[in-house]
Amino acid sequence: MMTKFMHLIFKLCLLLPGMSLAAAPLQPFEPDSLQNIVKQHQGKPFVLFVWSLDCVYCQASLDHLAQAKRDNKALTVVTLSTDAASDPEAAPMMQKRLSELNLTRDAWAYGSATPEKLKYALDPKWYGEKPRSYWFNAQGERVAYSGVLNAATIKRLYKQVAK
Repeated sequence: MMTKFMHLIFKLCLLLPGMSLAAAPLQPFEPDSLQNIVKQHQGKPFVLFVWSLDCVYCQASLDHLAQAKRDNKALTVVTLSTDAASDPEAAPMMQKRLSELNLTRDAWAYGSATPEKLKYALDPKWYGEKPRSYWFNAQGERVAYSGVLNAATIKRLYKQVAK
């Protein structure tokens, strides 16, 4: 019995170096998720970036956010796609896009509640336009921004919350 187990471990060790680590799975965003995200990042500023696969302006903003994160290691980026985490076609595309940008660490996508309920849970004053970002300070207070993010806008908004 031990010999079979050791043989299995040996084979597994041979396979592991050739395997790439998969991106972290998308976390489903539900009505109570925002509270958990804010609590998880308590004491430090962060940006929650709302995007979707079919939003061209979101893609450009993601590129700028990824570059800003490479330039400023203190910038914490949380992504939230309005595409469904459970969508068998969309989920791999979301993960691939975020993986290309090294933004998979804290990635969310809409969960099982209705999109209207999730939008309301995120921000009752939000009309659904994208891209949308929420810049949180260390105390959990936020500044909402609708529109494309570029380097100058990211720098300005980050300075606002990183005081």
